[in-house]
Formats: sequence, structure tokens, C-alpha cells
Amino acid sequence: HLMQSENYESQLGAEATDTHTEALRLASFAKFKPTYYHDELKCVSTGLDSNDWRILAEAEIEDSEDLHFLSVMDKWIREAELIIPPIKNTEIVEDTSSSNHNDPHSNVNRSATNYVIRHVCRVLVPKRKNKDPTIREHVDIVRTKNGIFARFIPQPAETMEIPFYYPRVHEFAFGYIESGSMDSDDKNHHESSCKLIIVARELDTGSTTVTSKQCMIWKDLIKRLYKWTATERFGYQKRVLHDVIVGYDAYTAKYQELKAKYALHWVENWPEQTDPRKFVYEDIAIASWIICLWQQKQDPQKQRPTFVDLGCGNGLLVHLLNSEGFSGYGIDQCSRKVWNNFGEDTDLRAQTLIPYEFTVDVDWIIGNHADELVPWIPVIATRSSSASRPGFIVIPCCPHDLSGSKMSFQVIPGQSKYHLYVNYIVDLASKCGFGVEKEYLRIPSTKNVAIVGTLGTDTNANSLFVDNLLQTGAQEFIARVPDSVKNEIRLEKARERAKALAD
Repeated sequence: HLMQSENYESQLGAEATDTHTEALRLASFAKFKPTYYHDELKCVSTGLDSNDWRILAEAEIEDSEDLHFLSVMDKWIREAELIIPPIKNTEIVEDTSSSNHNDPHSNVNRSATNYVIRHVCRVLVPKRKNKDPTIREHVDIVRTKNGIFARFIPQPAETMEIPFYYPRVHEFAFGYIESGSMDSDDKNHHESSCKLIIVARELDTGSTTVTSKQCMIWKDLIKRLYKWTATERFGYQKRVLHDVIVGYDAYTAKYQELKAKYALHWVENWPEQTDPRKFVYEDIAIASWIICLWQQKQDPQKQRPTFVDLGCGNGLLVHLLNSEGFSGYGIDQCSRKVWNNFGEDTDLRAQTLIPYEFTVDVDWIIGNHADELVPWIPVIATRSSSASRPGFIVIPCCPHDLSGSKMSFQVIPGQSKYHLYVNYIVDLASKCGFGVEKEYLRIPSTKNVAIVGTLGTDTNANSLFVDNLLQTGAQEFIARVPDSVKNEIRLEKARERAKALAD
């Protein structure tokens, strides 16, 4: 169902630069109605040189043009890692474009309506170079009487050498089918619509959809193809720059290292009701990024930095940093079941913080989705007694002000509520005397901005501003009621109702 327009703004990403364009994208995404062919072996006529193409998924898309599809294919050709997560990078060996349908690189039928317009030879380099092989691949962009196809053709010496991250096919293709050129008897076909499809020439009949994981991959790819093509149609460009503070190679290497050490164990032994796949991999990613940041910021002649994680929640981030040799502790209002599984070497403390009275003696303060504590963290860092004054790392989530109350913002074109809250925290930290940097983290969350603050040389320059914040906090801050207390209140009310009914 189409979403109501008044709900669009609440869904805008922090990277949105034009809320109207973003709303159009969301409306287009709501029309995504794919058809999957995972439970049937349906072959289609693609206009290419073989008749054994199995269709895996398709989706109609309105008002798009072939140039939008070609733009998406160009990105996916140059950066296979965008759609194949185990890939680290893509090495382009050869890239030739031609309108000559006698292109010698092509193995398609060469006719006036079926010819190669671009040929690419590339090598896919995996993240785990010591375990997974690279694979050479040819990519042909072919214009046919039906539309345009991007054919991805693996070039292993033997079919058994196809790595796990690549589909077991002779080749697969993404297609852009022009209106009325295929399935013209489809009663649901719209003249203004074109069709996006994924087809494959399988090594063995049915080999591309044997497992549920394989089926999910094709579902994800048709969804991405649809969204990316729609995005090109609206001329939307994300204004997000990753890897500004921490380099991609350093972060990726550390992430792969920590994932190999910790991911499987905690995914399989997660005692909480929350989804371990989200929290485990996200916290491993955050820990990897923080460790790389500290390696860059810290004097190599000094000891490893110490830390405190305020509002540490399940405590996994603290456990990971402790396990990697960093001394520190976490604080949260309530303990979690998983705390008992971390062992004595992980320091987690259940207590309610009064932020305007709280100080620490560490090198770094962390606030990962710490809610009402986030705006206080720069203030706490300013007042704390570490020899060099601590820096801080916060990843804001729900907007709260210094009173602990939730904030509301008047969204203006080009910004989202989350974007405005990030700016609020940056401005607050700057006024407290911090030099501030921002990074969009590579984590599975829309609230993915990390704000890093380090104090300048003049630590007394903004003491009056900080003193005013402390006075305001003492008058207005109201600590959150712990969940355990809320639950007890609910139980007591339930007991009272039951007693009243009994009487």
C-alpha cells in the first residue's frame, strides 16, 4: 500500500538533501511488486544467443529509461562489492565500448538488433584472500530487440572452481525490458511501464534456487535493481561520505578479524530476545571502527587508551573492546542476561547516572545509542579529570535534550529530524570546546553517524557555557525510570486489578 505523504519525512535518511525528491523515491519504492520464480523452472526468450535462460525474478517499473538502468549497471560493474558483500574490491582489466555490433569480444548473435555496446573484463577480489579465491569475469552489455541485458559470465578454469560467493551458473544477467516487448499477453502490463528481470543459465537444472539463502539473494538483487533504477530516475544522489576518519582498508581488515573471532560464538549463544544477527555484527563493526580510530589518534609511545561506555545496553561492545586488550567499563541502568556470559574480565555496572554530577577518569567516553545521555557526554568529558581530558565517541539515536526529554524539530528541505539532531550534538560539543568530526559508519542501521570529539588546547575557554549547562541540568534533568521499576509498577497494577475483580 502507498504510504501517506505526511509519514514520509519521518522516514528520511540522514543523508537526504532534498525531502521532496526523497518522498518521490519512497512513493516509487512502495510500488515495488516483484514476481519470483523460485518454485518453478520457467525459461524465457531473452533475445540472446541461448534458449536456456531461466527467469528468477521480475518487477515492473514505471517511467524509467534504459539510461537509468545502464547507470546502475555501470556502478555495479565497477564496484561488485556493492552487491556481493564478500568482495573487497573490483579490478577492471579491460573496458571497451562500441556501437559496432561486430565487436570481437562478444559471443552473442551479431545482428542489427542484437549487439554488444560494452565489454568489461574484471577480477573480483574477496575480503578473505587467504581463504577464498579471486574470480575473473566477463561482463557484456548487450542491446537486443527486447531491451538491454548486462551479462555476467564467470571465467573459472573448471566449474568446480567457482567460489562460494558466486552463483553456480554458466552466466546470469540483469535485464531492462521495454514496454510490450516481452510477455505482451500479460493482462497486468502497463504501457507506461518497463520491466526489470534477472535470468540465469544454470550449471544444473534448478541449481540457483536450491536453498532458501540462494532465493533470498535473488530477492535482494531484484529489490536493489528496482530501487537503484528508480533512484537514478529521480536524479537523487546520496550525500554520504564513508571512510573519512578511518580508512576503508584498515576498517575492513579489523572487521574481518573480529568477525572471525567473535561472531559465530555470540550469534549461536545469544541469551537475549533481541536478534543476535543485528546486534552482534553491528557491535563488531562499531568495535572495529573504534579500535582503528584509537590506533590513529593515540600516541604509539603511550599505553592503550582507556574508556567508559555510558548506556552500554547489552554490553557486547565493552566485552569486545576488553577482549581486544583495551581497559574500560560499561554502565547502564539495568543489567542484561548476557552480562553473566561475558566473564569476569568484562566490567559492566548497573547504576543510574545523574549526568550533571558525573565525571570519569578515562581517555574516551563512548555513547552508542545512549539516548538521554548523548547530549551530556561532551559536558561530562569537559569536566572529567583525565590528564589530557577525555575525547568522546557518540552515535546518536533518539533525540533527547539536556533535560532528558525527547526533542522535536521543524524539518526543513534538505534535512531530516535525525540530521538536525546530529547537528544539535555537534553544535553543543563545539561550544564545550571540542574539535568535532563526523563519520557515516558501515553498520546495519539508519542511525549510523558517529560524532568524534577531542578537546582543544584551551580547556577553560568555554567554562561559563558548561557551568550554565550544569545549572540547567540540575534544575531540569529527570532520570529515566529503569525498566525493572516500570515492570514492577505494571505487575503491581495488574495485581490490584485482579484483586478488585475478585472482591
